[in-house]
Amino acid sequence: TISALDGLPARFDLPDGHSEGARRAALAAWLVDERNALTWRSIVNRVWHYHFGRGIVGTPNDFGKMGDPPTHPELLDWLARYFLDNGQSIKALHRLIVTSSVYRQASAHDEAKATIDSGNRYLWRGPRRQLEAEALRDAVLAMSGRLDLTMGGPGFDTFRYEDDHSPRYHYSEYDPTDAASFRRSIYRFVVRSVPDPFIETLDGADPSQSVPVRNETVTALQALSALNNPFMVQQAAFFADRLEAGGSALDVNIDAAFQLALQRAPAPEERAELVAYAGEHGLAAACRLIFAMNEFIYID
Repeated sequence: TISALDGLPARFDLPDGHSEGARRAALAAWLVDERNALTWRSIVNRVWHYHFGRGIVGTPNDFGKMGDPPTHPELLDWLARYFLDNGQSIKALHRLIVTSSVYRQASAHDEAKATIDSGNRYLWRGPRRQLEAEALRDAVLAMSGRLDLTMGGPGFDTFRYEDDHSPRYHYSEYDPTDAASFRRSIYRFVVRSVPDPFIETLDGADPSQSVPVRNETVTALQALSALNNPFMVQQAAFFADRLEAGGSALDVNIDAAFQLALQRAPAPEERAELVAYAGEHGLAAACRLIFAMNEFIYID
């Protein structure tokens, strides 16, 4: 192994004729040794990256010479120690981060601070981030009331599979009303060589590569997918059914849609515009607009 870590062996003392299993066990013990700061720094850095869109070390797969130096090295070490001292609990680490003052900052812009740190690397404000493709899909299912929270078991497909001479995956033939596919995206069957066009458009990770940091883009295709993808259209219809089940007036349903999707009441002009739009095109069409709003797609 590497020899830069104090107190840890650079070579394993194994007897002649040892098995491959013994080598693997020795490496595993070295990796999880409490003195191996690299392991614990790497873990807490990835959790930090998950919450802020960028790790304390901006290159999660590379802590070496060619990687980014940490913006807050003392914090990285402190978090690693906290993680070790609290039973190596990922849940406790999540709780610590999301209840911190730095995580609870607003994303409001400050011109004076931006001139010093335009990239917000030192987190003088909360980072405004786009929901990951999978999280957006799950959020839409939650709003429509169709999210299946069943844990474990087989996954689901968002394509039709054909194997005559060579396998082919037809995403265009996916049935968006198939209740078996309403599970959380973590159970989605991923074809390594043929990405899902909907997930790919929303900057989903390339399943054929190791992707330590996802791209975060803003494109016209994303807006069109949010409005017109068959999955989004069908879930908007389900969302409208959920709202109309109470038998309330259209303006009350629009208020309820905002409260569910955006956690706030609509402004008077927003309510007036969406009530008029829903009156002309139907409540499901108005729900599609809410799903496509930046406020729904971005974490502020």
